[in-house]
Amino acid sequence: MSKENLVKVSPHLETKALSILNVKNPLDSPDFDPTQYLNRLFPNEQSLGSIDGVLDKLQVKMKEMNQEAERLTDTQFTKGGQDGNKDLDKAKEAIQELFKKIQDIKSKAAQSESMVQEITHDVKSLDYAKRHLTHSVTVLKRLQMLVTAVDQLETMSKNKQYKESAQLLQAVIQLMQHFKSYKSVPQIAQLSDRITALKKHLETCVLRELESGFNAEGGLVGQPWVLHDACLVATVLGEATKYKIIRRYVDLQLVNYRQIFRPLEEVSQLDNISRRYAFLKRILKTCDDEHVDIFPTSWAVSGRICEKFCDYTRSDLDLVMKNNAPDVKDLLKALQLTIEFEGQLTKRYERHEGEDKEPMFNFDKKISTSFQPYLYIYINAEDITISSMIDSYIQSDLAADAEDDGTMAVLPSSTDLFYFYRETLVQCSKFSTGKALFDLCQLFAKHLDSYCNQIILGGLARNEKKTITIEHFRFASLALNTADYCYMTTSQLEEKLREKVDENYSDKVDLEGVKEGFMRAMSVCIDNIVKSLEQAYDQQFVQMTKLSWGTMDTVGDQSDYVSQILDIIKRNVTVVGRIIANRRYYRTFNDRFAEVFVSKYLIQIFKCKPISEIGAEQLLLDTHSIKTLLLDMPSMGSSDGPVVIPNSYSRIVNKGISKAEAILKTVMSPTEPAEGYVENYLLLIGDKHVGNFTRLLDLKGVKKQDQGPLLDMFQRRIPHHDNLAENSNLLPAESFTNSNSSPAVLPSSITTSLSSMASNAASNFNTTNSPFRPNASPTQSSPTNEGTRGRLNENFRKLVMTGMAFRKDMQERRDQQ
Repeated sequence: MSKENLVKVSPHLETKALSILNVKNPLDSPDFDPTQYLNRLFPNEQSLGSIDGVLDKLQVKMKEMNQEAERLTDTQFTKGGQDGNKDLDKAKEAIQELFKKIQDIKSKAAQSESMVQEITHDVKSLDYAKRHLTHSVTVLKRLQMLVTAVDQLETMSKNKQYKESAQLLQAVIQLMQHFKSYKSVPQIAQLSDRITALKKHLETCVLRELESGFNAEGGLVGQPWVLHDACLVATVLGEATKYKIIRRYVDLQLVNYRQIFRPLEEVSQLDNISRRYAFLKRILKTCDDEHVDIFPTSWAVSGRICEKFCDYTRSDLDLVMKNNAPDVKDLLKALQLTIEFEGQLTKRYERHEGEDKEPMFNFDKKISTSFQPYLYIYINAEDITISSMIDSYIQSDLAADAEDDGTMAVLPSSTDLFYFYRETLVQCSKFSTGKALFDLCQLFAKHLDSYCNQIILGGLARNEKKTITIEHFRFASLALNTADYCYMTTSQLEEKLREKVDENYSDKVDLEGVKEGFMRAMSVCIDNIVKSLEQAYDQQFVQMTKLSWGTMDTVGDQSDYVSQILDIIKRNVTVVGRIIANRRYYRTFNDRFAEVFVSKYLIQIFKCKPISEIGAEQLLLDTHSIKTLLLDMPSMGSSDGPVVIPNSYSRIVNKGISKAEAILKTVMSPTEPAEGYVENYLLLIGDKHVGNFTRLLDLKGVKKQDQGPLLDMFQRRIPHHDNLAENSNLLPAESFTNSNSSPAVLPSSITTSLSSMASNAASNFNTTNSPFRPNASPTQSSPTNEGTRGRLNENFRKLVMTGMAFRKDMQERRDQQ
């Protein structure tokens, strides 16, 4: 039998069949697991010894099952045909009998149901009759009550019994709700018409009562309790009647206000706006004292008076300001009083809630919106005020500077300007958060640019026309701090403006241009300090070029011009370092100054030609003193003592000074033997540029006619050296232009022949890389305190003296030969 032909039964049915047949053998289980069965038979290795016995039992079992299967097959084959047909016939007969029994039961059930309906038919009819009778009695009672109530209501309305009429009218309205579906009945329709007419009559009586209860000026002349009862009737009559009464009462109370404060009258002008609000307060006091018992609290009549008053006042003020443009003082005073008045009204009625639990009244900007189109007057006045403030800041900053005790960090005018901005922003945001506030934002941006140009940059320009003094550096440093302070405060101002202004203007608030202006001002301040410092020591560089470097015969301490330069730089930079608050900008100043100074120093060296070997040694000593000062600059003015020298600054200083030292050491080298001089050039300068080689010969004082052998030797020695640069940018101008390229280093090891020992001893620098070669890195030796600098200076002097002695010894040997 194929697997597809097997009859599938549910697991539940299979389990029930096995339980009925009382099958206990696990082999007959539907979820038989052979692995689990074998593990149960052989739980361990020792049980495997009985495997033969188990196999024998299985074979016996299989044999018995085969025999049983054959027996059953034979029996079915011999008897199955006849017995099967008999069993099928018996099953059909049983089904037919069962179907007949079901039909009989169904017929009997139908008969029983019919019998029950016949029995309960009369009872159901009686139940319906009782229900209809009860409903009819109820309707008749309500009709009787309605008719009686209408009759009584007519009588009470004629007698002006308003309190009782209100109660009875409410009952009539409620009873009439039950007869809406009976209006087709003539009697009910007539009754409905009577009630409608009665409502109109009551409404007329109530309105007449309220009109007669107050005189033409709004004063009470009737009985408060009568008017109160009439209001109760109006409440029952509905919202329309109630609002008619409220509207008439409000107009009556404000009739004098409309007559007195006409738009063209003097009393209606902005300077008398407080009289308007005082008039309303008197009306409200009358309502609270004399009319409080007339109207129900839920009507909030006084609030309705305030709403109408605000509408009248808003339109009047708009007309007044349109006909006569107000003065800014009157405008702001009136607007301030109006905003305060609106706040008082809002607070007075904040507890009154409508049906949706929302505040019934909101007086915010109810009147002050009339001022919005005229706030340009206020903005223009602020424009004039800020302009005059900025014009006065030049003198006020000078006066504050004269009184400074050393604690001033920024120009006082900047803090004064932003304080004024803050106060103006708070004031304007109370007046308006729409277009006026956005216009104020643009005004702020305009005058921040003006402050930057007139006070910060203008102050620098005015100082440039004066003689360089310590005040130049002090003002430039304060201006740098001020620009930084203005930049940060402008960012905060921009965020605050975006918070306060309306959403439709929020994305338009943009002070990026102002912040960029202050960033440029910071850069200009740093450049101004560098330029002023450069001008301060210009005379000393001129003095340097006037010295006789070609005839100098002794090496002493650092030159006078170097001492003066060091004194100028240290005195002025200390002031700059002490004042500049943000050390990042001070580091930028150091970087820029180092680039400018080293470049100019190299230019001055080339102006000093010719330079003798002794002159080069003196310049080398001066260069070392200058390097020591430059490396000390990051710590000048610091209240925390020596600071860690930034790597970027060290690279700038080391690169420039290394170039100067390499040039001077090349100049110190003797030209004989020629091969020794050329080797020193190639190792120190590290390029194969003939022009650079010639410039150093000119700087050394070698005449043109004597340069030929050296040039020939230079050309012959170039192929013997690898990694020579095409041009090491020896000229100072080129070096300054490429200040952003990879910084150079001092050479670290040189292996030379005996012919170059003189220059080696004089320099005492062990090098393998040139400071002008690409991809070089600066030396990391930088003094960090006075003791270290002192030792370096002393060692360098000893080094120079050793070189001088060696040079003298070599000269004596040549003379003997």
